[in-house]
Amino acid sequence: MNSDIAKTDITTAKLQYNPTFNISYIQVPSAKYFPENTAFLSPANRQISYQVSKTFQVHGQRKNKILQAENDYTLSQVNLDEYERNLFGDVSDQWLNVWYATQKLIILMHAKANSDTLLKINQIRLKDQVITTTEFLRTQIVSDQYNLMLINAQQNLKTQINELRFTLGINDSILVNDNDEQFYLRVPDKYDTILNYALRKRTDIILSNRLAEKAKTEIQLQKSLAYPQPEVGFNYGAQNQVPYVGTYLAIPIPAFNRNQGEIEKSKIALTQSQSLLSANILKAKTEVQTAYGEYMTYKSSYEKYKEIFKKSETVLKTVRLSYLKGGTTILDYLEAERNWFDLQNEYYEAYYNYKKSFLQLLFVSNLIETI
Repeated sequence: MNSDIAKTDITTAKLQYNPTFNISYIQVPSAKYFPENTAFLSPANRQISYQVSKTFQVHGQRKNKILQAENDYTLSQVNLDEYERNLFGDVSDQWLNVWYATQKLIILMHAKANSDTLLKINQIRLKDQVITTTEFLRTQIVSDQYNLMLINAQQNLKTQINELRFTLGINDSILVNDNDEQFYLRVPDKYDTILNYALRKRTDIILSNRLAEKAKTEIQLQKSLAYPQPEVGFNYGAQNQVPYVGTYLAIPIPAFNRNQGEIEKSKIALTQSQSLLSANILKAKTEVQTAYGEYMTYKSSYEKYKEIFKKSETVLKTVRLSYLKGGTTILDYLEAERNWFDLQNEYYEAYYNYKKSFLQLLFVSNLIETI
């Protein structure tokens, strides 16, 4: 429900019923009943009365309506918070996909640059008959493979950027900032702290709580509506040219309809909302436990890959230099390059999983609202 619309319902609930104005006209229909020396429209042959009445809300009916309207307004705001939480989750996931696609492209560009450099060197070495044609063709095939992979990676990055634009609802160019290390410092290290925060701040739990409160108020409202609303007023008129005043009271007799159906419906709604609250609490506990476990696992894996990653460049440079000096074969160099390329991808996959598990932990704990 739109918050602005829900707010107008509070105004409506506060309004009192309008009074009713009634005019009653009674006319003697036949001249044979007229008093002597009177005409058809003579005051002696007609009776006019005026009545003003108003229906009153009793037994807290108006108060409960206001409370229910306020509950709806609060629910609309919490619904907006839940929508924002899900939107933040979608945007962060898509941002991560763009980052990952960018890193894959950078790896391929680096590998392609190394391969092109070696291809140029081997062209000279083939001309000087330092290497065989087979060795040169192997170098050329690897370069062509990287070129095809680079085209696919560029297209994938464009696709991911377009998806991010769509998620954000913008058409502007996007610059992905991967300086996110400061975010990790804002996340508590202890599992219990994260779980307690989630149980207090997760918008789906807050929403379930509000639904339960709304259901309780609905029961009060429907029970109060079982009481008949009296209509009270006063009237003024003239009978036989004699003025008179009086009072008016009308009360529905609750012989059959005592709002039994709506009361029972509101009780069922309360039971359902309480079940939903319990389910969402269990869901939050499960999601936080799973996300925290994955976060710690992927964090550990990433830290291990960081050490190996630092050595990979050195190993490749050593083998490459040895190959150019004739100390090793083309097969050894291509194997070293393949290992370097695989390790680059494994490292960034581990980094991607680490980031993704971190963002998932932020999402399920609602810590994402603090970033």
